[in-house]
Amino acid sequence: ESVEAEDAAMLKELVSEHAKLTGSPKATELLADWARTVSRFTKVFPKEYKAALAKQAAEAKAASAKAPEPKSPTSAAKDLEDLRPNAVENPKKLRGFHEYSRKGMSYRPDKDRTMDWDEIYSGTGKKSHQWHKLLETQTARCMDCGTPTCHYPNQGGGGCPLGNRIPTWNQLVHEGEWKRALERLLDTNNFPEFTGTTCPAPCEEACVLGINESPCWIKPQPPQVRTRKRIAIIGSGPAGLAAAQQLNRAGHMVQIIERADRGGGLLMYGIPSMKLAKIEKVMRRLQLLKDEGISFKYNTEVGRDITLAELCTQNDAVICATGATQWRDMRGVEGRDLDNIVQAMDFLTATQKANLDADMGSGPSATKSPVQPYNVQGARVVCGGDTAVDCIATAVRLGAKSVLQFSRRDEAPKQRPHHTPWPCWADTYRVDYAHSEVKSMHGRDPREYCVSTKAFKPSAQDPSKVGAVIANHVGAEGGGVTEYPAELVILAMGFTGPDKSVDPMGMLQRDANSNFKATYGQYQTEGSPWQNLFVCGDCRRGASLVVTAIAEGRDCAARVDTFLMGDTALPRCAPLAANPTYFNMPAKGDKEANLVKRFNRRSARKPIQVSEAFERGLLVEPATMEEPEAETKAAAAA
Repeated sequence: ESVEAEDAAMLKELVSEHAKLTGSPKATELLADWARTVSRFTKVFPKEYKAALAKQAAEAKAASAKAPEPKSPTSAAKDLEDLRPNAVENPKKLRGFHEYSRKGMSYRPDKDRTMDWDEIYSGTGKKSHQWHKLLETQTARCMDCGTPTCHYPNQGGGGCPLGNRIPTWNQLVHEGEWKRALERLLDTNNFPEFTGTTCPAPCEEACVLGINESPCWIKPQPPQVRTRKRIAIIGSGPAGLAAAQQLNRAGHMVQIIERADRGGGLLMYGIPSMKLAKIEKVMRRLQLLKDEGISFKYNTEVGRDITLAELCTQNDAVICATGATQWRDMRGVEGRDLDNIVQAMDFLTATQKANLDADMGSGPSATKSPVQPYNVQGARVVCGGDTAVDCIATAVRLGAKSVLQFSRRDEAPKQRPHHTPWPCWADTYRVDYAHSEVKSMHGRDPREYCVSTKAFKPSAQDPSKVGAVIANHVGAEGGGVTEYPAELVILAMGFTGPDKSVDPMGMLQRDANSNFKATYGQYQTEGSPWQNLFVCGDCRRGASLVVTAIAEGRDCAARVDTFLMGDTALPRCAPLAANPTYFNMPAKGDKEANLVKRFNRRSARKPIQVSEAFERGLLVEPATMEEPEAETKAAAAA
């Protein structure tokens, strides 16, 4: 069809923006003689799409004739995308993204899930035919792009930090090859049962393909050879566990040292069980790692029970993966020393520990309901982020009568803003699971924007405890100050690197953000007195995602294996360093025209021979440990 005036205006805007961002001479040429250019365009209008639009218009006209008074703005006709099915029999992949609509992974009803500590996601143990039909249809929507930007992380937080081969995995699920799909996923992701529910899916902002099938195919894979190299890993969070599994696969003897009474670190106590089941997923995975030959040493704090120097002396290599545990505080704020003002991690850890003790029959809650250490009747959460959301959900389940979340920033825009262009992680308004729960329970969204805390007021009943938060609404007319009653204040303001427990003497260098200093992709500590000390995860890069920590743990393991053996059979997992960088985020103050810079592809890497060891997570067969020199000479003499 010929191009209409409205289409011509849209085309001109798009070409103009393209010329502005890229400086394309072809776009400039087209704009110079636009009248002639637009006549050369042809509008391709699928007849099904045109018929659906005509039908929609006819239905809207008939409805308006029957009821001239509109009910509300929300009662308008559905978007055309809503007319497409999201689950069909034998879906076709050729035009799947066009034929089928997207359906996200659903949650259980808001009020129902606040009654327990189970995962918020709706699902059953045995999936029906309808569920499989839905998954086949949704995976048919993957376009299998020539340059799959979902594969690799970009500087703006988009893309998969692990380099998961998402189109390949989607194709296998679409074909019903679930075991092969799991094998391809395990090639790049050590713990899909964790990332399936905790990862915000930067590859697709809300992934529909969470791993909630029973993990019956995930079985222990102990190494076939041992190198007699000893490695100690400090911290059992996602980075430490990933590094441990990779190095164990290479045949090294790995021990994980954890100061808590249970393994998992952030996975066990930092993420509530509503998002990640502890017994069914975390503890099951820890047992699998033990069955593979990894040893765990709990209730042992490096820096108190054993020094870092002793560890580096007793082991061939040491990896510090303690996470970013030093929280940001509100220093200098009046009333900060009042009781019932707690840090978010203390609040979440105490709650999760009480629940686990009750579930497993240990601790003070062994034979009764969990003993919770905090009174949450009127909780206030200062600042935002995933941790604040988890604190809100926890407070609701503990019976809070009201919950508010204070944020210093204003409400995010509904549409993608200019400072986070595609394919970056979009800084847009989102309603997380805890926000919808509070709204269903208390009738309002818990978030208060542009709020700056000025002071904490003592309680009239007990002056040693907090009774109210005095806050200023930034940007409000007259700079309005409001007093919010509060019986518990939770500070969730982020983290400033690892704490000083591991290195109390300050022998390790730190960067400008107080993280342990080590080059990304190398991980060997800079300026350290021990050459065999490596750092990875949040303690090196700062607080980030679980999936990013797993990626650093995998990549650090490859570097440690190279350090010990001279070469490695372990795959690298640093896509920002080992793969082409397609996009680069702008520096502060850059003009809008330079928001996204395209980089040239790097030269192709020489392929590495792949053997059956690939099934055990290795690129090639690992080298066995050479016999000691004395034994070799004795054998030669004989």
